[in-house]
Amino acid sequence: MSGHLLLLTIGPVQEFIAQARRTRDLWYGSHLLSELARAAARALVQEGAELVLPALGAHDPELEPCPGFLRENRTPPASIANKLLAIVPQGRNPAATARAVRAAVLAFWRDELAAPVKEKCRALLAHDVDEIWDEQIESFVEFYASWAPLDGDYAEARRKLERTVAGRKMLREFAPWKHDRAGAPKSSLDGARVSVLAEVRSKDLVKKYRLNPGEQLDAVGLVKRAGGEPDQFVPLVNVALAGWIVEAEQLAGDELARLRERARELDLSRVNRGDLAWTKAFPFDASALIESRVAPTFEELGIAGDPQAFVRRELRPLYRKIAEPSPYVACLVADGDKMGERLDQLRDPDAHRDFSSKLAGFAAKVRKMVELEHRGSLVYAGGDDVLAFLPVVDAVSCADRLRRSFEDVVGGTLSVGIGIGHVMEGMGDLLELGRRAERLAKTLRKALGVILDKRSGERREWKASWCIDPANRLREDAKLVDEKLSTKKIHEIAAVLRRLPEPGTVEGDGVAWQRVLEGEVRRALARNEPEALTAEEVGLELPASYAQAHEAVGRWVDRLLIARAIAEAQPRPRRPSVAEAA
Repeated sequence: MSGHLLLLTIGPVQEFIAQARRTRDLWYGSHLLSELARAAARALVQEGAELVLPALGAHDPELEPCPGFLRENRTPPASIANKLLAIVPQGRNPAATARAVRAAVLAFWRDELAAPVKEKCRALLAHDVDEIWDEQIESFVEFYASWAPLDGDYAEARRKLERTVAGRKMLREFAPWKHDRAGAPKSSLDGARVSVLAEVRSKDLVKKYRLNPGEQLDAVGLVKRAGGEPDQFVPLVNVALAGWIVEAEQLAGDELARLRERARELDLSRVNRGDLAWTKAFPFDASALIESRVAPTFEELGIAGDPQAFVRRELRPLYRKIAEPSPYVACLVADGDKMGERLDQLRDPDAHRDFSSKLAGFAAKVRKMVELEHRGSLVYAGGDDVLAFLPVVDAVSCADRLRRSFEDVVGGTLSVGIGIGHVMEGMGDLLELGRRAERLAKTLRKALGVILDKRSGERREWKASWCIDPANRLREDAKLVDEKLSTKKIHEIAAVLRRLPEPGTVEGDGVAWQRVLEGEVRRALARNEPEALTAEEVGLELPASYAQAHEAVGRWVDRLLIARAIAEAQPRPRRPSVAEAA
């Protein structure tokens, strides 16, 4: 083996993706980074290098750029990770190769991604921002490169490159801005950059790109907002209500049809995703299906109609046949377990390339599992990393499907976190909730972690290893709380737990306190309406140790309240009130 092993990383990543207010910001930010990595891979091949990660040949069609959701053949582009490995053959200068790749990436970013957005958004830009725009665009991409001769142990050379790049990233550059707009506001997405937007803006473009009054965007933020075509992006609220809308078409087809026609007349923001069948029942912004969001949606879009009349005439007839939708959504974050150890076992480029191909094979299946089978919106699937939004009712089964596929294709285990939050929470908050849930799952590994964050301030967490089938456990729990176990009873048992002392403050073995806890729990369940239940029937184990029993009841309460949220998100026919029934 001869030549050099070259490692490239492109950023920024996590903080850049998290800087989002709308689904289009989030998705296009992730897509943008994937396209920059694709440009780097393309340039490496053009410079005569042999790709290891991603495992693409010199003429692979996945090296071609993809500006939108789908390629011309209607297939989604493969996500390219921001870390690339390549072998620079003997006789070629790795430093010169790295510089050429960097120049190609920056040119692609500047000319192919940013310049078209600037041109089509001229009516939004302030008149004096050309120099500021250029500086913000030119300073955005972070590009790191390291290389080592391939004259010995491949695995050790790769580890050396990883350590070198990690150390270089610790040395941050803080160059001052050369151009500024005195008195201009900072960007709403990135407070480090000044806004490039004018005070008076094109009303058509404001509506098209959903700019809120007073919202400010820097050059990079505007590329995220205006990249691609707006109607390609499925709003987060449509994902949250996907199952409800499909059910509404079955239970209240005429009412939903009238509402669709009214939405068309009012020119509500459209959703044009013919590849997603579940978007066809209501191909508009689903904010109009939540009563509390109708007035803000009318105001944001500048609709002259009366929002209250819309609610009375269009929305409430729908609610008379199907219960109002739950305004909660799930953020799913998945990551392979012990991937660093797997990589350290790869002793040559061929083994690494084979492993990369397996990861790419899994990533290629993810979109179908998320978007087609579980009515979600995939943000990113690169190797062992997955980020997606899903309806609450579909999230757990999707997580289970992903981990099974990962085991089959890659041969490893996957930890999955699901954060459930209100659809009107900030995009960054929802992302952090999903990542927190993934970190919760990682404390066990080979596990599912779920965090429920209610807008009332209540937060519940639960984690379980995949070996106990947590997906089925939650499904059974959701059925239980929907049919037999009242939410009031769950809170009553939680109150019992709060009244009893913490295990660490109890003297002795705590046998007496264990008996008190068990007795109170069993009595509470025996008084359940509509029927008495036992601890065994509700999936609650009560160990003989007070400390273990205290912990078990706490986990059970969290699990059942999470299951309650899943049950509430299940669309169902509306049950008439007592007065209506009379």
